[in-house]
Amino acid sequence: MSPLICFEIVEWHRPERVLRQFGLHQEIPPACSYEQQLHRVDARGRHQRDWSAYHAPYIALWEMQAGRIITSPPMVGFMDFHDPYMQWYQRITRRFLTPTLHRDDMRFHTTAGTTRVLSPPWLT
Repeated sequence: MSPLICFEIVEWHRPERVLRQFGLHQEIPPACSYEQQLHRVDARGRHQRDWSAYHAPYIALWEMQAGRIITSPPMVGFMDFHDPYMQWYQRITRRFLTPTLHRDDMRFHTTAGTTRVLSPPWLT
């Protein structure tokens, strides 16, 4: 985990959550937590603040990023449907784009349109 810094804003970059995008084997990532203190930073009225001094601990972590590179074995073939990561991903992912307030639980709702949008082209 490394900080991404832009003046008053610090966000945590979590490369262990995107290994599949780079052709690497994806494990179940650790739970995300965030620092509420970072999200409370407000730049309004603080034009003269020295943000490099204010965020010095995060800048120090950023400067050590070469020693914090995530490694994983390459992904070979396709990930199996029953792979622990896929089971976790299906459990935590919202699969339908329809807002829940527009779903009336008392009647039938077709998911054909939503499924068509989310399905890969070779399955339709």
